[in-house]
Amino acid sequence: MRKTFAPLDDMLIERVFQPASDAISDRIGLGREIAACFCLDLASLAWIVSRVSGLSDAVSAWDACNACLNAALLLLGLVALMSLRLLFRRAGGKAKNPLRMAMQPHRAVVLLMLVVRLTQLGTPSIAGVADVAMWVCAASALYLGACAARPPVRRHWAALVPAAG
Repeated sequence: MRKTFAPLDDMLIERVFQPASDAISDRIGLGREIAACFCLDLASLAWIVSRVSGLSDAVSAWDACNACLNAALLLLGLVALMSLRLLFRRAGGKAKNPLRMAMQPHRAVVLLMLVVRLTQLGTPSIAGVADVAMWVCAASALYLGACAARPPVRRHWAALVPAAG
């Protein structure tokens, strides 16, 4: 699986998300780990919106088993997204990004789930659109987290000396 997915994964990182990460860093001043965490926050909000209708329907129908299952699924998804957020925060300041290779299976699964969800999206509802938005934000976070950190700006020693004159 790695040999077939690796070229697509590398192309997405190098051609789409690394330039996006560099642009975010240059224009807004956010590092890749903060941008990835922001995408995970958006994914968490989209996950809540996508699950709230099922949970509220189960609660209003007094279906305790279904309500507990929906609440557990909601909490499990939020815990998974917050765990990724903590991982991105911990791996944020390193020069060589260990998440590029380590998270490759995760990126493959999220892209596969996104494609499957897009094919299942017949008549769009708020929950369905929120679910797709959650997968898009999660994929963006995983790819932004895999990008290389911007090298620090090095100033030439002559630029630090005041001009004589």
